[in-house]
Amino acid sequence: MAEKTRERIYKFDNIKLLAILLVVIGHFIEPYTDKSDFFQSGFIFIYSFHMPLFIFISGLFLKEFKREDKFPILKVAYYLVLGFLLKFLQFGVKTLFGDKTSLKLLGGQTVEWFLFVMAMYVVTAFLLKRVNKTVVLILSLTLGLAIGFFPVTDEFYLSRYLVFMPFFFAGYYLTPDKVREFTHKLNVKLTSLAFLIIYFVMCFRQREIIYPFRKLFTGRNPYELVKIAGCSFYHRLLCYGISAVLVIAVVSCIPNKKVPVLSHMGENTLGVYFWHKIAIFLMTDFGFFKLIEGLGDPMWKLLLLTSAIILTLILSLDFFSYPLKAILKLQKKIGTKANCIIAISLLSLAVIAEILLKYILKII
Repeated sequence: MAEKTRERIYKFDNIKLLAILLVVIGHFIEPYTDKSDFFQSGFIFIYSFHMPLFIFISGLFLKEFKREDKFPILKVAYYLVLGFLLKFLQFGVKTLFGDKTSLKLLGGQTVEWFLFVMAMYVVTAFLLKRVNKTVVLILSLTLGLAIGFFPVTDEFYLSRYLVFMPFFFAGYYLTPDKVREFTHKLNVKLTSLAFLIIYFVMCFRQREIIYPFRKLFTGRNPYELVKIAGCSFYHRLLCYGISAVLVIAVVSCIPNKKVPVLSHMGENTLGVYFWHKIAIFLMTDFGFFKLIEGLGDPMWKLLLLTSAIILTLILSLDFFSYPLKAILKLQKKIGTKANCIIAISLLSLAVIAEILLKYILKII
Protein backbone atom coordinates (compact mmCIF):
# COMPACT_ATOMS: atom_id res chain seq x y z
CA MET A 1 0.00 0.00 0.00
CA ALA A 2 1.11 3.55 -0.64
CA GLU A 3 1.93 5.56 2.44
CA LYS A 4 0.46 8.97 3.07
CA THR A 5 3.78 10.38 4.27
CA ARG A 6 7.23 9.90 2.82
CA GLU A 7 9.05 9.81 6.13
CA ARG A 8 8.52 6.49 7.86
CA ILE A 9 6.78 6.75 11.21
CA TYR A 10 8.05 3.84 13.26
CA LYS A 11 5.17 4.17 15.72
CA PHE A 12 2.90 2.49 13.19
CA ASP A 13 5.30 -0.34 12.45
CA ASN A 14 5.42 -1.00 16.18
CA ILE A 15 1.62 -0.82 16.39
CA LYS A 16 1.18 -3.23 13.49
CA LEU A 17 3.52 -5.72 15.12
CA LEU A 18 1.56 -5.49 18.38
CA ALA A 19 -1.75 -5.82 16.51
CA ILE A 20 -0.70 -8.94 14.62
CA LEU A 21 0.75 -10.40 17.84
CA LEU A 22 -2.66 -9.97 19.48
CA VAL A 23 -4.32 -11.62 16.45
CA VAL A 24 -2.08 -14.67 16.79
CA ILE A 25 -2.44 -14.86 20.57
CA GLY A 26 -6.20 -14.59 20.18
CA HIS A 27 -6.27 -17.57 17.82
CA PHE A 28 -3.98 -19.56 20.12
CA ILE A 29 -6.14 -19.10 23.19
CA GLU A 30 -9.59 -19.18 21.56
CA PRO A 31 -9.98 -22.98 21.80
CA TYR A 32 -9.36 -22.76 25.57
CA THR A 33 -11.84 -20.02 26.47
CA ASP A 34 -14.34 -22.64 27.68
CA LYS A 35 -11.70 -24.30 29.87
CA SER A 36 -9.85 -21.34 31.38
CA ASP A 37 -11.21 -18.18 33.01
CA PHE A 38 -7.80 -16.60 32.48
CA PHE A 39 -7.88 -17.16 28.72
CA GLN A 40 -11.52 -16.14 28.59
CA SER A 41 -10.63 -12.78 30.13
CA GLY A 42 -7.59 -12.37 27.90
CA PHE A 43 -9.62 -13.29 24.83
CA ILE A 44 -12.35 -10.71 25.41
CA PHE A 45 -9.75 -8.03 26.13
CA ILE A 46 -7.90 -8.75 22.88
CA TYR A 47 -11.04 -9.05 20.76
CA SER A 48 -12.36 -5.76 22.09
CA PHE A 49 -9.98 -3.84 19.84
CA HIS A 50 -7.41 -5.90 17.91
CA MET A 51 -9.28 -6.06 14.57
CA PRO A 52 -10.62 -2.48 14.80
CA LEU A 53 -6.99 -1.43 15.36
CA PHE A 54 -5.75 -3.54 12.44
CA ILE A 55 -8.45 -2.20 10.10
CA PHE A 56 -7.97 1.39 11.30
CA ILE A 57 -4.24 1.19 10.49
CA SER A 58 -5.01 -0.41 7.11
CA GLY A 59 -7.30 2.49 6.25
CA LEU A 60 -4.76 4.98 7.56
CA PHE A 61 -2.14 3.83 5.06
CA LEU A 62 -4.44 3.55 2.07
CA LYS A 63 -3.88 6.57 -0.11
CA GLU A 64 -7.08 8.63 -0.30
CA PHE A 65 -8.61 8.53 -3.78
CA LYS A 66 -8.97 11.73 -5.75
CA ARG A 67 -11.67 12.42 -8.31
CA GLU A 68 -9.31 11.84 -11.22
CA ASP A 69 -7.93 8.54 -9.92
CA LYS A 70 -8.58 5.36 -11.88
CA PHE A 71 -10.14 2.28 -10.36
CA PRO A 72 -7.53 0.58 -8.11
CA ILE A 73 -7.77 -2.82 -9.78
CA LEU A 74 -4.28 -3.86 -8.67
CA LYS A 75 -5.10 -3.50 -4.95
CA VAL A 76 -8.46 -5.22 -5.36
CA ALA A 77 -7.04 -8.09 -7.42
CA TYR A 78 -4.15 -8.52 -4.96
CA TYR A 79 -6.46 -8.94 -1.98
CA LEU A 80 -8.71 -11.30 -3.94
CA VAL A 81 -5.79 -13.45 -5.09
CA LEU A 82 -4.44 -13.72 -1.53
CA GLY A 83 -7.91 -14.38 -0.15
CA PHE A 84 -8.70 -17.26 -2.49
CA LEU A 85 -5.15 -18.62 -2.22
CA LEU A 86 -5.44 -18.68 1.57
CA LYS A 87 -8.84 -20.39 1.32
CA PHE A 88 -7.40 -23.20 -0.81
CA LEU A 89 -4.26 -23.55 1.31
CA GLN A 90 -6.28 -23.90 4.51
CA PHE A 91 -8.65 -26.36 2.84
CA GLY A 92 -5.72 -28.34 1.47
CA VAL A 93 -3.92 -28.55 4.81
CA LYS A 94 -7.07 -29.63 6.65
CA THR A 95 -7.96 -32.20 4.02
CA LEU A 96 -4.41 -33.56 3.95
CA PHE A 97 -4.58 -34.32 7.66
CA GLY A 98 -8.01 -35.88 7.47
CA ASP A 99 -10.04 -33.03 8.93
CA LYS A 100 -13.60 -32.95 7.64
CA THR A 101 -14.12 -29.48 6.25
CA SER A 102 -16.01 -27.71 3.49
CA LEU A 103 -14.78 -25.11 1.06
CA LYS A 104 -17.05 -22.07 1.11
CA LEU A 105 -15.92 -19.69 -1.61
CA LEU A 106 -18.28 -16.78 -0.98
CA GLY A 107 -17.97 -16.30 2.74
CA GLY A 108 -16.80 -18.23 5.77
CA GLN A 109 -15.48 -17.62 9.24
CA THR A 110 -11.77 -18.33 8.86
CA VAL A 111 -9.06 -15.68 8.73
CA GLU A 112 -9.19 -14.97 5.00
CA TRP A 113 -12.23 -12.76 5.65
CA PHE A 114 -9.92 -9.82 6.33
CA LEU A 115 -8.42 -10.01 2.82
CA PHE A 116 -11.81 -10.06 1.12
CA VAL A 117 -13.15 -7.29 3.34
CA MET A 118 -10.11 -5.14 2.54
CA ALA A 119 -10.82 -5.61 -1.18
CA MET A 120 -14.39 -4.49 -0.51
CA TYR A 121 -13.19 -1.46 1.47
CA VAL A 122 -10.88 -0.37 -1.36
CA VAL A 123 -13.77 -0.58 -3.84
CA THR A 124 -16.09 1.25 -1.44
CA ALA A 125 -13.57 4.04 -0.80
CA PHE A 126 -13.15 4.51 -4.55
CA LEU A 127 -16.88 4.59 -5.24
CA LEU A 128 -17.48 7.10 -2.42
CA LYS A 129 -14.56 9.38 -3.29
CA ARG A 130 -16.90 12.25 -4.22
CA VAL A 131 -19.19 11.87 -1.21
CA ASN A 132 -18.79 14.13 1.80
CA LYS A 133 -16.58 12.53 4.46
CA THR A 134 -18.99 13.23 7.30
CA VAL A 135 -21.82 11.61 5.36
CA VAL A 136 -19.69 8.51 4.72
CA LEU A 137 -18.72 8.20 8.39
CA ILE A 138 -22.33 8.59 9.57
CA LEU A 139 -23.55 6.14 6.92
CA SER A 140 -20.90 3.55 7.83
CA LEU A 141 -21.79 3.81 11.52
CA THR A 142 -25.49 3.49 10.75
CA LEU A 143 -24.97 0.43 8.57
CA GLY A 144 -22.73 -1.16 11.19
CA LEU A 145 -25.49 -0.78 13.78
CA ALA A 146 -28.30 -1.80 11.42
CA ILE A 147 -26.78 -5.05 10.11
CA GLY A 148 -27.23 -6.62 13.54
CA PHE A 149 -31.01 -6.69 13.03
CA PHE A 150 -30.66 -9.04 10.06
CA PRO A 151 -29.79 -12.78 10.17
CA VAL A 152 -26.44 -12.25 8.47
CA THR A 153 -23.29 -13.98 9.71
CA ASP A 154 -20.57 -15.19 7.32
CA GLU A 155 -22.40 -14.81 4.01
CA PHE A 156 -20.16 -12.80 1.68
CA TYR A 157 -18.39 -11.46 4.80
CA LEU A 158 -21.14 -8.84 4.81
CA SER A 159 -21.51 -8.54 8.57
CA ARG A 160 -17.81 -7.97 9.27
CA TYR A 161 -17.56 -5.66 6.27
CA LEU A 162 -20.26 -3.38 7.66
CA VAL A 163 -19.48 -3.68 11.37
CA PHE A 164 -15.81 -2.72 10.98
CA MET A 165 -16.38 -0.14 8.26
CA PRO A 166 -16.42 2.89 10.64
CA PHE A 167 -12.88 2.03 11.79
CA PHE A 168 -11.65 1.71 8.21
CA PHE A 169 -13.03 5.08 7.15
CA ALA A 170 -11.88 6.74 10.38
CA GLY A 171 -8.34 5.75 9.44
CA TYR A 172 -8.81 6.39 5.73
CA TYR A 173 -9.83 10.02 6.24
CA LEU A 174 -6.97 10.74 8.65
CA THR A 175 -3.23 10.92 8.06
CA PRO A 176 -0.43 9.32 10.10
CA ASP A 177 0.82 12.79 11.04
CA LYS A 178 -2.58 13.87 12.38
CA VAL A 179 -2.98 10.67 14.37
CA ARG A 180 0.52 10.99 15.80
CA GLU A 181 -0.06 14.64 16.70
CA PHE A 182 -3.36 13.91 18.49
CA THR A 183 -2.13 10.87 20.40
CA HIS A 184 1.06 12.68 21.44
CA LYS A 185 -0.90 15.07 23.66
CA LEU A 186 -0.30 14.44 27.35
CA ASN A 187 -3.98 14.55 28.33
CA VAL A 188 -4.82 12.04 25.60
CA LYS A 189 -2.02 9.73 26.73
CA LEU A 190 -3.00 9.85 30.40
CA THR A 191 -6.74 9.49 29.80
CA SER A 192 -6.39 6.64 27.33
CA LEU A 193 -3.81 4.84 29.47
CA ALA A 194 -6.13 5.05 32.48
CA PHE A 195 -9.01 3.63 30.43
CA LEU A 196 -6.79 0.86 29.07
CA ILE A 197 -5.74 -0.20 32.56
CA ILE A 198 -9.27 0.01 33.98
CA TYR A 199 -10.77 -2.00 31.13
CA PHE A 200 -8.00 -4.59 31.34
CA VAL A 201 -8.67 -5.09 35.04
CA MET A 202 -12.42 -5.26 34.42
CA CYS A 203 -11.92 -8.03 31.85
CA PHE A 204 -10.40 -10.14 34.60
CA ARG A 205 -12.38 -8.96 37.64
CA GLN A 206 -15.76 -8.45 35.94
CA ARG A 207 -15.44 -11.13 33.28
CA GLU A 208 -19.04 -12.33 33.68
CA ILE A 209 -20.30 -8.88 32.66
CA ILE A 210 -17.96 -8.24 29.73
CA TYR A 211 -17.54 -11.69 28.18
CA PRO A 212 -21.14 -11.92 26.82
CA PHE A 213 -20.17 -9.08 24.45
CA ARG A 214 -17.78 -11.46 22.69
CA LYS A 215 -20.09 -12.11 19.74
CA LEU A 216 -20.55 -8.37 19.20
CA PHE A 217 -16.82 -7.66 19.14
CA THR A 218 -16.19 -10.34 16.49
CA GLY A 219 -18.41 -8.44 14.07
CA ARG A 220 -20.01 -11.53 12.54
CA ASN A 221 -23.14 -12.09 14.64
CA PRO A 222 -26.64 -10.59 14.53
CA TYR A 223 -28.11 -9.33 17.77
CA GLU A 224 -30.37 -12.36 18.11
CA LEU A 225 -27.34 -14.66 18.55
CA VAL A 226 -25.75 -12.57 21.29
CA LYS A 227 -26.42 -13.89 24.78
CA ILE A 228 -27.34 -10.52 26.24
CA ALA A 229 -30.91 -9.78 27.29
CA GLY A 230 -32.52 -7.42 24.82
CA CYS A 231 -29.36 -7.08 22.76
CA SER A 232 -29.73 -4.29 20.23
CA PHE A 233 -27.91 -1.50 18.44
CA TYR A 234 -27.03 0.36 21.64
CA HIS A 235 -25.00 -2.64 22.82
CA ARG A 236 -22.99 -2.52 19.59
CA LEU A 237 -22.69 1.24 19.98
CA LEU A 238 -21.17 0.61 23.41
CA CYS A 239 -18.74 -1.84 21.81
CA TYR A 240 -17.84 0.77 19.20
CA GLY A 241 -17.03 3.22 21.98
CA ILE A 242 -14.90 0.72 23.89
CA SER A 243 -13.02 -0.31 20.74
CA ALA A 244 -12.44 3.29 19.66
CA VAL A 245 -11.02 4.37 23.02
CA LEU A 246 -8.81 1.28 23.21
CA VAL A 247 -7.48 1.94 19.70
CA ILE A 248 -6.61 5.51 20.72
CA ALA A 249 -5.04 4.20 23.91
CA VAL A 250 -2.81 1.71 22.11
CA VAL A 251 -1.73 4.26 19.51
CA SER A 252 -0.98 6.73 22.32
CA CYS A 253 1.09 4.30 24.35
CA ILE A 254 3.24 2.84 21.58
CA PRO A 255 6.52 4.80 21.21
CA ASN A 256 7.54 6.43 17.95
CA LYS A 257 11.02 4.93 18.01
CA LYS A 258 12.77 2.46 15.77
CA VAL A 259 13.16 -0.72 17.78
CA PRO A 260 15.99 -2.87 16.37
CA VAL A 261 14.62 -5.86 14.43
CA LEU A 262 11.06 -5.50 15.81
CA SER A 263 10.10 -2.32 13.94
CA HIS A 264 11.16 -3.92 10.66
CA MET A 265 9.04 -6.96 11.51
CA GLY A 266 6.08 -4.60 11.79
CA GLU A 267 6.34 -4.11 8.02
CA ASN A 268 5.57 -7.80 7.44
CA THR A 269 2.28 -8.17 9.30
CA LEU A 270 0.35 -9.28 6.21
CA GLY A 271 2.71 -12.23 5.91
CA VAL A 272 2.07 -13.17 9.53
CA TYR A 273 -1.67 -12.89 9.04
CA PHE A 274 -1.54 -15.02 5.90
CA TRP A 275 0.50 -17.90 7.33
CA HIS A 276 -0.31 -18.05 11.04
CA LYS A 277 -3.59 -19.99 10.86
CA ILE A 278 -2.01 -22.61 8.62
CA ALA A 279 0.81 -22.91 11.17
CA ILE A 280 -1.77 -23.38 13.93
CA PHE A 281 -3.51 -26.12 11.89
CA LEU A 282 -0.20 -27.94 11.51
CA MET A 283 0.70 -27.53 15.18
CA THR A 284 -2.69 -28.96 16.11
CA ASP A 285 -2.42 -31.95 13.78
CA PHE A 286 1.09 -32.77 14.99
CA GLY A 287 -0.16 -32.82 18.58
CA PHE A 288 1.71 -29.75 19.85
CA PHE A 289 -1.21 -28.36 21.85
CA LYS A 290 -2.10 -31.68 23.42
CA LEU A 291 1.53 -32.09 24.40
CA ILE A 292 1.77 -28.78 26.25
CA GLU A 293 -1.63 -29.27 27.92
CA GLY A 294 -0.14 -32.30 29.62
CA LEU A 295 2.45 -30.14 31.37
CA GLY A 296 -0.07 -28.90 33.91
CA ASP A 297 -1.15 -25.48 35.10
CA PRO A 298 0.28 -22.83 34.90
CA MET A 299 3.17 -24.12 32.76
CA TRP A 300 1.01 -25.00 29.74
CA LYS A 301 -0.60 -21.56 29.74
CA LEU A 302 2.77 -19.83 29.85
CA LEU A 303 4.11 -22.06 27.09
CA LEU A 304 1.01 -21.45 24.97
CA LEU A 305 1.45 -17.67 25.14
CA THR A 306 5.20 -17.97 24.56
CA SER A 307 4.57 -20.14 21.50
CA ALA A 308 2.22 -17.53 20.05
CA ILE A 309 4.87 -14.82 20.49
CA ILE A 310 7.60 -16.98 18.95
CA LEU A 311 5.41 -17.92 15.97
CA THR A 312 4.58 -14.25 15.35
CA LEU A 313 8.25 -13.27 15.38
CA ILE A 314 9.21 -16.15 13.07
CA LEU A 315 6.47 -15.38 10.55
CA SER A 316 7.49 -11.70 10.67
CA LEU A 317 10.76 -12.58 8.96
CA ASP A 318 11.16 -11.40 5.37
CA PHE A 319 11.26 -15.02 4.19
CA PHE A 320 7.54 -15.53 4.86
CA SER A 321 6.51 -12.22 3.28
CA TYR A 322 8.52 -12.88 0.14
CA PRO A 323 5.85 -15.07 -1.62
CA LEU A 324 3.20 -12.38 -1.05
CA LYS A 325 5.48 -9.64 -2.33
CA ALA A 326 6.37 -11.80 -5.32
CA ILE A 327 2.67 -12.13 -6.17
CA LEU A 328 2.24 -8.36 -5.94
CA LYS A 329 5.33 -7.80 -8.09
CA LEU A 330 3.99 -10.19 -10.72
CA GLN A 331 0.59 -8.49 -10.70
CA LYS A 332 2.24 -5.12 -11.24
CA LYS A 333 4.19 -6.57 -14.14
CA ILE A 334 1.25 -8.10 -16.00
CA GLY A 335 -0.68 -4.82 -16.07
CA THR A 336 -4.18 -3.47 -15.48
CA LYS A 337 -6.11 -5.53 -18.03
CA ALA A 338 -4.69 -8.82 -16.81
CA ASN A 339 -5.50 -7.93 -13.19
CA CYS A 340 -9.01 -7.02 -14.20
CA ILE A 341 -9.42 -10.39 -15.90
CA ILE A 342 -8.01 -12.15 -12.82
CA ALA A 343 -10.39 -10.38 -10.44
CA ILE A 344 -13.48 -10.95 -12.59
CA SER A 345 -12.51 -14.59 -13.26
CA LEU A 346 -11.96 -15.39 -9.60
CA LEU A 347 -15.27 -13.89 -8.53
CA SER A 348 -17.17 -15.46 -11.45
CA LEU A 349 -15.73 -18.91 -10.82
CA ALA A 350 -16.52 -18.61 -7.12
CA VAL A 351 -20.16 -17.72 -7.88
CA ILE A 352 -20.51 -20.55 -10.41
CA ALA A 353 -18.89 -23.06 -8.06
CA GLU A 354 -21.17 -22.08 -5.17
CA ILE A 355 -24.29 -22.37 -7.36
CA LEU A 356 -23.22 -25.77 -8.72
CA LEU A 357 -22.39 -27.04 -5.23
CA LYS A 358 -25.78 -26.07 -3.87
CA TYR A 359 -27.46 -27.70 -6.89
CA ILE A 360 -25.47 -30.93 -6.46
CA LEU A 361 -26.23 -31.07 -2.73
CA LYS A 362 -29.95 -30.73 -3.45
CA ILE A 363 -29.80 -33.65 -5.90
CA ILE A 364 -27.88 -35.80 -3.42
